[in-house]
Amino acid sequence: MSQSNGLISFLRHYGPIPAGDNMYDELIQAEIERHEINPVIHISPARLEEVKNNFESSKPRNVILTGTAGDGKTFHCRQIWTDFGGDPDHWNTGKKVVSLTLPVSSKTLIIVKDLSELTEDEKRNVLKGLASSVTDESAGNIYLVAANDGQLLASWRDWSDSQGEQEHHVFKTVEDMLVEERIEDDSLNLYLFNLSRLDASSHFHEIIEQIVEHPQWSNCDGCNLLGEDGSTTCPIRLNRERLRKSGDGTVFRKRLGELMTLARANRMHVPIRDLLLLSVNILLGDRQSGRILLTCRSAKNRAEKQDYRLTNPYANVFGMNLPERQRQQYQVFNILEAFGIGRETDNKFDNLLIYGPYSSSEAYTQFVSNDIHYGAAAYKRYLQDYLEGARDDIEEFMQALSRQRQRLFFSLPSTSPLDPWRLTVYQASGQFLEFVQGLKDDGDTSRTEELLVRGLNRTFCGMMIDEGTKLYLASSGGDGRGRIASLLNYDLPTSRHRRDPYLSFVLDKDGATPCMQIVDPAADGDGIIDTLTLQLTHFEYLVRVASGSLPASFSRQCNEDFLDFKLRLITRLDGLIGEEPTRDEINLEALTVDNEGRVHPENIRIRLDS
Repeated sequence: MSQSNGLISFLRHYGPIPAGDNMYDELIQAEIERHEINPVIHISPARLEEVKNNFESSKPRNVILTGTAGDGKTFHCRQIWTDFGGDPDHWNTGKKVVSLTLPVSSKTLIIVKDLSELTEDEKRNVLKGLASSVTDESAGNIYLVAANDGQLLASWRDWSDSQGEQEHHVFKTVEDMLVEERIEDDSLNLYLFNLSRLDASSHFHEIIEQIVEHPQWSNCDGCNLLGEDGSTTCPIRLNRERLRKSGDGTVFRKRLGELMTLARANRMHVPIRDLLLLSVNILLGDRQSGRILLTCRSAKNRAEKQDYRLTNPYANVFGMNLPERQRQQYQVFNILEAFGIGRETDNKFDNLLIYGPYSSSEAYTQFVSNDIHYGAAAYKRYLQDYLEGARDDIEEFMQALSRQRQRLFFSLPSTSPLDPWRLTVYQASGQFLEFVQGLKDDGDTSRTEELLVRGLNRTFCGMMIDEGTKLYLASSGGDGRGRIASLLNYDLPTSRHRRDPYLSFVLDKDGATPCMQIVDPAADGDGIIDTLTLQLTHFEYLVRVASGSLPASFSRQCNEDFLDFKLRLITRLDGLIGEEPTRDEINLEALTVDNEGRVHPENIRIRLDS
């Protein structure tokens, strides 16, 4: 018999539905009760324990939870409310500000659910009380405020501008804390937690696991799309299997997690709400016009017609089941689309997909035709038409080919001779992930470091230098931005040195990106002269330049970033170790590069007439 699973109906509320129910914590709570979801899909609140411990102390601090929409600010507030005895029904009445008495300190905790929801007068009253409380530990009121980054700063700035110097100083301190990513400041009785600085990849794996292993999948038992041996023709169940920790699901989830890690390394933040939306869309996405998400009934219809091309989970990752305008409204789809997976071409992959069926290719059998739902069967008809010269449906063929590239990216095992990262804009992503892991584990990263230094040298000097164990800082006699910079200012070793400044690669404080440091071992403190964080785009740029691309061909902005770093570094080294010029002579060192990419410095002395 055919039946409906309440879990599917509930999950739809997390997806990209026009009603936007997934936007509000209160509405989701109502759906949990209506569908009797047990256990609830629950993400461990990132800062809940710290916030809770703070309010349990005898001297609690004020807390501001900031971040973008969907980071879980309201969820944290609701949990604190209920954990300290607040009535859940009172929370759901829709009041914007609620309060209760803290048991240990006896202070009144005022919880602002969302600063942006308040009127201008309400904001002024809240900010007046908050500013007073953060500067006076003896204040009777203590605050927990949820606010988006921009809204917090804009509202506080506007209020402080109409107040005195002290209030403006408090605002500037909070602004500095947010910009510098500091949780606390000695001058304020405040904790500032930015939930946007958290690692989306760990949350994503947690969300996927809770969804695909939820016990209420047992409600599918007895459905005529589910065989007694566990086999199924239901596209929802098929997509679920693709995400489980077995078979293809292992690779699929691994690549999804890596994309989240890479997005973070490129300063692209994915809120928890969008992670939920993405997970549900992978499972339930439906390309049938006007549908967007599967129901149990529409899933049965797709199974009966074997129309699995409409429910492709690999295309659903990028929101391809949505109209373009609607897809662009969701941050997660814009972030994933930026990787270009499906649009980027590669000869090896395209030869496999187009000519593989006619060349007795083992790789085609293993990676394409063996997938009976989303592999060859989903695009073979378009391929035959294309090869036979029927070009009327060329656009459909190109879309089908794009979906196959996407499927290969998410299903190729790590042992495959084909590199899935060749199907992305950032083709050095695999190397980037290995480099970051090597820095974490103190592994051998020397080969990648040499590659990066080679890219730096070619960018700094504008010449095809193959040197990767020494960094050359050169200028062209002007401001250092000339295409060819052959006048050497400094050369720095890339291994730790006892006396002279050297280049070092370390992991940035976010734990996701590598960082270049110029270190002076003779200086006091950490001796860091300057640093530059290598975002994914910067890393890709250096690898491409080291491999032969022209410095500005991949990204002019990256080229400018590195030139700025070079000039800044030369200035600082001049002040640190630069030699004073003599009155009668100028010493210069010119760089030439031979056919094998080796650097040859040549001393040039210019005498000055007295």
